[in-house]
Amino acid sequence: MSNNAYTIHENLNEFEESVLEDLNQGYDLVNVAYGDDGSWFGVYQDTPDNTAFSSESSADELAQTIQQAANLGYSLIDVEYGDGKWFGTFEQSYDTHLYSNSSSVNEFTEDIVQMHNLGYSLTDIEYGDGVWFGLFQDVPNSTAYSFESNIGDFTQQIQQQWNQGYDLVNVEYVDNTWVGFFEDDSSITSGYITASTFDQLQTDVQDFWNEGYELVDVEYGDGVWLGTVEKETYTPSSYDDFYSQLYDLQMQAEIQRMSHEFLIDTVNSAANSIMNLAV
Repeated sequence: MSNNAYTIHENLNEFEESVLEDLNQGYDLVNVAYGDDGSWFGVYQDTPDNTAFSSESSADELAQTIQQAANLGYSLIDVEYGDGKWFGTFEQSYDTHLYSNSSSVNEFTEDIVQMHNLGYSLTDIEYGDGVWFGLFQDVPNSTAYSFESNIGDFTQQIQQQWNQGYDLVNVEYVDNTWVGFFEDDSSITSGYITASTFDQLQTDVQDFWNEGYELVDVEYGDGVWLGTVEKETYTPSSYDDFYSQLYDLQMQAEIQRMSHEFLIDTVNSAANSIMNLAV
């Protein structure tokens, strides 16, 4: 569920202070983007788990933080590189999230293949300071990817993936390449926004909010802001889940009613027994 909230600052320290205040107010950080104008952008959502963040000066330092966070029950869900900083977003979760950092694209490609053979899908990618960094998860849905060097070809790829039943869930701009992450997820409908300025992105995303979409991801590259939006769709499985939850609530209410009646009967019986003894 989205609260349609975000934050943007031109200074990392101010950005981190803003995010920390928002987290303390119950917001959940899910995505961070860095613009070439030096601005840091964060997207919030209402999630069932708490989120946290950390910024480090190197990928190796981030890797150490990932391990420390894992010991506290937090997993890395998003990584962004900008202005010499690696920014990691974490979610309180005991699901298995793996990562890889490689010094060459060939080595990184080998890591992707090895992770795939273990049943893990690439869910996020970042490049900075000569390091390729990838996040991997055991995604229950089928996944697909698109790689294009210009935004026009990339948006055509998005349409082609839609035609094949895949929804856009994440976009990254790394090493002059647009990378799209897609999932075959019948529970959502996705869309995207491209804008040449952040102000234009703000205006356009409002139209999607009015239609029930939520902003889930933002990326900046080659003079373009790209926002990914999605909304839940009702499928047979979602209806089944709804009615299953409704049935559980009804059963809980019935149990409470019966317990209440039993308690009243017990009290009345005890009172009658006392009165009989008194007589």
